[in-house]
Amino acid sequence: MACCEMLDNDKLVLILSRSTFNKIVADGMCYNMTQNTYYTGNPQLAWDEVKLEYVKMLYAHVYLPLCIKTLNIFLERKKNIVMRKVRPRIRLIKKAKSGGLQVSCLAFGFNPRHTNLTLLRDSQPIAEQELTGGQKSLEVITEELRERHNYTCTVSHLSLDNKLDVSWVPEPGRDRVGLVVLSAVLYTGGSSTGGSCTESMCGSTG
Repeated sequence: MACCEMLDNDKLVLILSRSTFNKIVADGMCYNMTQNTYYTGNPQLAWDEVKLEYVKMLYAHVYLPLCIKTLNIFLERKKNIVMRKVRPRIRLIKKAKSGGLQVSCLAFGFNPRHTNLTLLRDSQPIAEQELTGGQKSLEVITEELRERHNYTCTVSHLSLDNKLDVSWVPEPGRDRVGLVVLSAVLYTGGSSTGGSCTESMCGSTG
């Protein structure tokens, strides 16, 4: 199996190959222009230095140019789909939790896949150290709820002339609220062949 990725400017991100037998990885290589990673599932069958240098030369002078050329051909054929701009949609979802509410700000359905999602308190960005957990959650204590700050989720994207905002002001009398900022990204990925090509497929390094 082999696959590759490149950026919009034709700069290659990653190219890799993997050989398997009976669902067991035999060997493979990752090449990303700055470093090479060779790994083997059986050290007794590992490539020697001569073969390793030969394969590196193939990657640099044959596989990489071929990869970029092939991906550009597919990009030209599908550019109306790949390059289209789709505005993000935002939803503010409130869910009852023990002792308060959980408010989720979701941005989804957008293209290109890069977007910027920010959580504000009274129009000021909330410091990263206040956001905890993989979902960037913020717990608001009772005293802060009584102050009734305005919490805003703001989204900027290439398809937008102006930012999209959605706001929420806590109701009085709540114990606490969990504010969760999520970004459900529409995956477009790098241009690739042979399925999704990621460095996690490289396995352990050797």
